[in-house]
Amino acid sequence: MDKHSQQGTLLIVAALLLAALIAGVFALQLAAAAGSGQRDRITERALADAREALVAYAVDRPINAAVGPGYLPCPDLDDDGWAESTCGSMNGDSGQAQRLGRLPWKTLGIADLRDGYGERLWYAVSSKYKGLLNCAVSRACVDMSPGAALGTITVRDATGLAIHDGTVTEDYRADAGGALAVVLSPGPALVRADGWIQARDCPPADCDATGRCITDPPTRAAHCDPRNFLDVAAQPRFSNEDNADFVDRNDAPGRRANANGFIHGPVVLPDGRLAVNDRLMAIAYRDVMPRLMERVALEVAGCLRAYALQAGNAGRLPWPTPACLQSRNTWDGREGVYFGRIPDTPFLSMAARGRMDRWANASGACAIAATDGSTASLAGNSWWAAWKPHVFYALSPAYAADSSSDTCEGSSCIELVDPSGRAVASSRRFAVIVAGPPLAVDGFLQRRDAAALAEISDWLEATNARLEDSAGCGDDPPPFACESAGTCGRVTTGAATRSFNDVVVASP
Repeated sequence: MDKHSQQGTLLIVAALLLAALIAGVFALQLAAAAGSGQRDRITERALADAREALVAYAVDRPINAAVGPGYLPCPDLDDDGWAESTCGSMNGDSGQAQRLGRLPWKTLGIADLRDGYGERLWYAVSSKYKGLLNCAVSRACVDMSPGAALGTITVRDATGLAIHDGTVTEDYRADAGGALAVVLSPGPALVRADGWIQARDCPPADCDATGRCITDPPTRAAHCDPRNFLDVAAQPRFSNEDNADFVDRNDAPGRRANANGFIHGPVVLPDGRLAVNDRLMAIAYRDVMPRLMERVALEVAGCLRAYALQAGNAGRLPWPTPACLQSRNTWDGREGVYFGRIPDTPFLSMAARGRMDRWANASGACAIAATDGSTASLAGNSWWAAWKPHVFYALSPAYAADSSSDTCEGSSCIELVDPSGRAVASSRRFAVIVAGPPLAVDGFLQRRDAAALAEISDWLEATNARLEDSAGCGDDPPPFACESAGTCGRVTTGAATRSFNDVVVASP
């Protein structure tokens, strides 16, 4: 082989080696990208599962006449999987560090969720929604109604923009307010932007054989110190947000401090350093409140059905309290009234017809009543006391105490329509309607003070604001009686929108 042929062969070999090297590097990059993508998918699934478990816990937890739905567990501070029994004061002015820890997966009854790097998830809960400890001693604590149960945790996106603002106090801005809770994936250890070197070991001096932190407090152990897992975006443009530290005051004087919250990763500083690799998922007001409203409606519907099933009641249901009288704090049902709020006991108008004057609650199944059947809010503190102004009731005349019929027909039935007015269901015995947070639409802001109790349009929307008739109102008829509007018995139901947020549960 001559010299030129040898040079040509060497060039070909070199080219082949270079191509192989490039292909190898490219394959490694693809593998790394695929691995990173797989880790991200595992992380996102774990966060989503945790979020749904927390929402379900808040909505479906057992309740009684004193304490209603809506509460979330405290975090797990020692990494044993169980929520702590308490996590600070009700208004958030103490015990702040106790509201940040690991997700209490055993308390939630779910799997031991891990992110794409094998780390357990972390969890922060707001002071209003935190786990219960002697909550029934305080009326403010048991008040989880739509206007009171705002979130208090600020959450920022990776640019530093607040997407959940924990400083919001106005009930009509509830959707724009703070998160109720946050679940975080810590990702791999790094050197925090404040210079803290994350160490996640758990030596015998700090942890027992199961990995539970045994120091007092548990955060003295590196394995339970949030700084070793959660990161800080140490730049003013990111509000110096530190995911290992947050504030969520629930009282008016401290609310402004709630600007200190959490930030989504990844966050890269101007000098190119990765400052935050935490991924998080917030539980927003809109994720929980509509489902809480539905839970309350179902509880009330169950009480009404149980009452009707009692032998002495013969399928009949209590007359509602007309809203037109409630400017005088009237809560007794009135004969001939087919729309209003749920009446308090005793049901005098029902007793006059030979029916029961209280709820059927011998087994404790009706959570708006004490065990003797009296309305729970009439003595002591009760979750129902806060919710009952939000709950309305449309009754078919065919199932009232003075009816001689066992079925409804035509206009005597409750009809369900969608927001456009299209009929979606008919022949309903009753419908329970729960008002959401106040809305501000086209210059009209719904009020929720005592003076607004008698004004249905301050609570309900669409045809629901036109369900009241003139019966029971005496010389003070409603301004928009349903007889003249043609809306008697027409209940609007549907998904929440900017101008409608009522939740309806109807009974066939």
